[in-house]
Amino acid sequence: MAETVAMPRPTHFLRSIALVLAAAATLLAGHARASNLPDAVLEGNYGLQRVGAGELTWLGRPIYHASLWTPAGNFTGYEPGEPVALSLSYQRQFSRDELLRITSTAWRLLGSVPVEKREHWLASLRTFWSDVGPGDNVTTVVVPGQATRFYDHRGFMGKIDDPRFGPAFLSIWLDSRSVVGDLRVQLLGLERSAARR
Repeated sequence: MAETVAMPRPTHFLRSIALVLAAAATLLAGHARASNLPDAVLEGNYGLQRVGAGELTWLGRPIYHASLWTPAGNFTGYEPGEPVALSLSYQRQFSRDELLRITSTAWRLLGSVPVEKREHWLASLRTFWSDVGPGDNVTTVVVPGQATRFYDHRGFMGKIDDPRFGPAFLSIWLDSRSVVGDLRVQLLGLERSAARR
């Protein structure tokens, strides 16, 4: 007499696979959240989730990988007490002076920061920004109504106390008139047609 082997019920088997896949997805999501941010940001208890990410290239050459982070994992504007972080992982060398010049040019093109304010903020950034190279990460954390803090792999770099600075700085990437419009779409997780509104 042939021995019968009990097969698992299909629903139980599928439920087990679904649980394993869900656990794996949770672990991978946690790893993705942690992978782009300096330890000092992760230790800051900002509770950030990635909104979107993309790469800036120039003439086909990679410049940096950028990612946008909020507690809710989406961005619809600045909410009091809700941090917004922009993480830049550089893929080429920039001197501090080049970074300051690029920032100044981006603000000038947007036309949203008065010259006097721009010069004042750039002078403050000069005191703690440094040269960057491939593999370096700089993450900016903006908490509306508070100071804007900068972090790299070594930890806290410095801050700008003026609460107007953070939104003005992130406007370089998030403003609808941004010169990096394709990257903006990716950072905000928008469809191209919605991004033009």
